[in-house]
Amino acid sequence: MATIFPRRIVKSLLSLPLLLALALLLYLNAALLRRPIYVNVGGQRLNADVLAQLRHLQPRLHAGAATDMQGLFPEGFVFTNALYSLSWSEVAAAAPPASRLHQAAVAESRWAVQQLASPEGKAIFNPDLPLPYGAFYVGWLNYALGKQLGAQTPAERQAADTAAFRRSCAHLAQVLDSADSPYLETYRNLAWPADVAVGVASLAVHDRLYPPRYQRTIRRWLRRVAAFTDSSGLLPHEVEFTSGQPREGARGSSQSLMLCLLADIDPAFGRRQFQGYQRYFVDRRLGLLGIREYPFGSTLGADVDSGPVIWEIGGAASVVGRRAVQLYGETELAEALRGSMEAFGLASTADGKRAYLFGQLPLADAFLVWGNAAAIQPQPAPAHNWRWRFQLYSLLVAAAASGLLFWLWRRR
Repeated sequence: MATIFPRRIVKSLLSLPLLLALALLLYLNAALLRRPIYVNVGGQRLNADVLAQLRHLQPRLHAGAATDMQGLFPEGFVFTNALYSLSWSEVAAAAPPASRLHQAAVAESRWAVQQLASPEGKAIFNPDLPLPYGAFYVGWLNYALGKQLGAQTPAERQAADTAAFRRSCAHLAQVLDSADSPYLETYRNLAWPADVAVGVASLAVHDRLYPPRYQRTIRRWLRRVAAFTDSSGLLPHEVEFTSGQPREGARGSSQSLMLCLLADIDPAFGRRQFQGYQRYFVDRRLGLLGIREYPFGSTLGADVDSGPVIWEIGGAASVVGRRAVQLYGETELAEALRGSMEAFGLASTADGKRAYLFGQLPLADAFLVWGNAAAIQPQPAPAHNWRWRFQLYSLLVAAAASGLLFWLWRRR
């Protein structure tokens, strides 16, 4: 009895990591199989997961979560409120105008835009730039406001919102037209193409809502940025603000974001950029698809723009890439990226609220809900089983772990 008891303890200790590996494989494969749930709202089928994500974020943001994010990330306050507003605008646009959901979505989107326009929203930005407060702040505020207006019926639009949007568009276009470079500063002497692209996207939104005024500005901007691509033909991550010449080549995080914006600005130009994006940034790990932060051949590490980079796959690149590939009709890739977010983002739903990473990072939840909101209405199911490679690897690992367990407990 004295010799049997210690042996059982040893066997149990050796079995524990094998059992944990089997449980992890079961969890990951179950999460990858999960499809979005759609519910009927006034005759329209809407993504219940997106609504649950927004229900999780709503009390957090009203309690000051965007301020908390500013303490952790540069521009955290603006990004959190802008993405929250944009996601509610997607819901408002898809819900029937007479529904309570539409009205609630419009109200939340407007509340978040008001947060952006507040003194806290502009506090970290420089009012003395050629475009006061810079390209990032003006662009995201104007884009969120434009999308909010676009989600409403003409009768719902408040005159003050319309006037503010049209006034901001006019000023933005004037500064863009008079600048030597297509890229306006975000901070003094610093410019990033994605920050300017969001402002140009707001001009495109204007021209769909109202009689077109900015097509010439948009076309000129596209011609100029096409002349300053990196060696791969893609828009760079960072540029010299005076000349527009690339300082840093294309990266997955900014490519994913700019592709979302180019779908508003010029889908044809966006499609050409998307082809390069697929060539240089879409990759596989353990059979699962992801978006690289740096193009093939580069193994640089993470920074504040990329978020976590694991095995060369970028966190921000893949999360925002989920929206980008959905907008460009790549259903299988969109579903694969969404599935990975579900599995590795530890998605969970409780009390009708859905959160990722245990709800500890509202900015991550805001990016994830904006990505998922691209599929606010039902999307075609992928034609192929994109999981099969990971499922095969899982089967092999599970067989090996089970064999070891059998050997361990059968052995005398």
